[in-house]
Amino acid sequence: MTLEDFTPILIAVAILLTFHFVRQFMLGQTISAHELSERLKDEDADIALIDVRSEGEYASELGHIPGAVNIPVGEIGAEIKALGRDLTADPDKLFVTICRTHNRSPRAARMLRSAGLKNVSVLKGGMMAWAGKKLPTE
Repeated sequence: MTLEDFTPILIAVAILLTFHFVRQFMLGQTISAHELSERLKDEDADIALIDVRSEGEYASELGHIPGAVNIPVGEIGAEIKALGRDLTADPDKLFVTICRTHNRSPRAARMLRSAGLKNVSVLKGGMMAWAGKKLPTE
């Protein structure tokens, strides 16, 4: 066998690796349901939970994390403009974007980062991961 025999396999591996790294880049910084749950137990933790699902999803049977604010992903841009500099007043504040499965929340996280926020994470696995761990919901 020659190297040319392995070319299709090497191309497939390269494509899969590229896809993985692009997806990780697009996802950005993440936080697991367990880690977020532990951090929320600290009363001094300065964490803003932004649930970017629709109002119906936010109030659905799946529920939402206690203390989360519902701002649908399509409205994030307007909220950023309305809040302006107030948004970046506390650089230590952690902003966590949440959706059902972490498909919409990375988009919201990118918008928050482009508005100047440095400490933004996506809840990995979204509310499905949170509920799967039987963590508290409202």
